[in-house]
Amino acid sequence: MEITLNSQVIKEHFSKSGDVLVRPIKIKQNNVTFHIFCVDGLINSQLVDMALLQSLTLDPYLTEVKTERAVMDYLLGSGSYHVFASEEADITKVLKNVLSGMVAFIFDGEQKAVIYDIRMFEKRSIQAPEEEGVMKGAKDSFIEVMRINTALIRRRIRSEYLVMETLTAGRISKTDMTLAYISNIANLETVNRIKDKINTIDIDNVSTPAFIEEFLIENKKSIFPQIMYTQRPDRVSANLSDGRIALVVDGMPFVYLLPCQLPMMMQTPEDYANHFFVGSFLRIIRYTLMIITLFLPAFYIAATTYQNQMLPVQLALSIQKSKVNVPFSSATEVLGLLIAFEILIEAGLRLPKAVGTAMSILGGLVIGQSAVAASLISPAVVVIVALAGIAGFILPNQDLSSGVRLTRFLLAILAALAGFFGLVVGLVILIVHLCSLDNYGVAYLSPFVDIEESNRKDTLLRFPIKFFKKRPDDIAPENITKQN
Repeated sequence: MEITLNSQVIKEHFSKSGDVLVRPIKIKQNNVTFHIFCVDGLINSQLVDMALLQSLTLDPYLTEVKTERAVMDYLLGSGSYHVFASEEADITKVLKNVLSGMVAFIFDGEQKAVIYDIRMFEKRSIQAPEEEGVMKGAKDSFIEVMRINTALIRRRIRSEYLVMETLTAGRISKTDMTLAYISNIANLETVNRIKDKINTIDIDNVSTPAFIEEFLIENKKSIFPQIMYTQRPDRVSANLSDGRIALVVDGMPFVYLLPCQLPMMMQTPEDYANHFFVGSFLRIIRYTLMIITLFLPAFYIAATTYQNQMLPVQLALSIQKSKVNVPFSSATEVLGLLIAFEILIEAGLRLPKAVGTAMSILGGLVIGQSAVAASLISPAVVVIVALAGIAGFILPNQDLSSGVRLTRFLLAILAALAGFFGLVVGLVILIVHLCSLDNYGVAYLSPFVDIEESNRKDTLLRFPIKFFKKRPDDIAPENITKQN
């Protein structure tokens, strides 16, 4: 049964909500009465008074309009000092708009409302990004208000082809989302697939990023991130111009980027702010350290437990000497320290910042040194795990860092069970798994596995800008030319 738009119905529905305002407003010039419907705290009350109500009480032309329909037409035309006005007859849409922060003038006789977008949210100021800071580059970052975030993107891309489609998810929360893409560059089939996935989200409340990510990713069993997030508007604009699609979610201070590949998460804005030699050097270091953090603990376990003859004589003797009084095997030491390392990370995140920093220093230095002095662990294991842990922190994307840490632990277990054979089996499974991942029709390891050589000029090495002449053809198949 369809419910008609009526102020009395709305007033009864919100009778117990003290922050919802539903009250009559009478226009003295023509004795027409309507009801204002809004939520206190979500609207700019000063602008409502100045641009809407004051104009209705002082406008002499209202003496010439005698009916509700005529007043509505006058307001939608030039009768109010606010341009964002629309007419709505669906009570569901009126409720959604008002609960989002808009103001509705309800005309009971017409069973319609005039909606004004006069939203005002308490928000923090735009600041420098915490996770993706650069020395040379923009210092602004996204905040929790969706419309501010879309404006930051629009400020950098002034193309008429930039599309901002508004979507909604969550039966109760009705969270607003904006799907941003450049219509003459992006693959519209991918755009439609993402829209279909968002429209099928059937959950009460979209409260955390994981809720959205699990609906959008196509390989839910993989521990590696398949959707990239960023706090930087300049990074979003650069990826939009490459043909990717951005998802802005109201209430989240970052933006998602799709399709996502592994090389994207190994890059930082600093790579493009510096000389291409410096950018290439930094990328080589990142990839090298990712290999170290993945395989160093497992390699140490395999070499010291099963194939110690592979080590140089002096190194093998030094390790053997440090383990004389240690009651545990190398595998037990490494796995135990890896678990302790994860505990320290979690404890540092949960505690206040100042206390967490002090606790990390205490756990890493005092407890580690005491464990070595008490012959519970060998000094070599402390060095190996510390080096692997520091190498993992250099990864630019935290989701990727979490996946690498878990993979590192699994490889260490395989090495403890079967030595180098287990390590090789784990490596083969990892490579097969990464090669099998497909993200909206794009290989996860692209462009490493691409046939097109031009796509590889911004992967392990950062070539000069003059070489960036084409976009990835699997992301922007219809418009691949970036520069002539």
